Amino acid sequence: METFRGSGHLPGAPKVWDVELDADWQKKEFTVRIPAARAKLTEWPGLMVQTIGDEEAVFRTRGIPPLQIHWWHVVRNTSGGLWAMVLVPPNEEGIWLNCGLRLEKKDG
Repeated sequence: METFRGSGHLPGAPKVWDVELDADWQKKEFTVRIPAARAKLTEWPGLMVQTIGDEEAVFRTRGIPPLQIHWWHVVRNTSGGLWAMVLVPPNEEGIWLNCGLRLEKKDG
């Protein structure tokens, strides 16, 4: 299990949030934690996880307010952290909201 930390303005979020991501590449289990999400829940499991070794993964989360569904594409960078692209399905006008995150690997 690896844990990564970073911050970014997720699509729909009112401000920049701190984000933690737990990654178990072999079990294909990913969990996103956002303590400031203003919801009863602050932890969301990755659904429909696809991985390429321990270098790249794509998964979906449901329930992160206010836009609910987010797609995550994470790729390991040269320093051992992750680059992440977070997408929200298109709105009525066909616009995809997105943000990029740099997640550093937590020591330990």
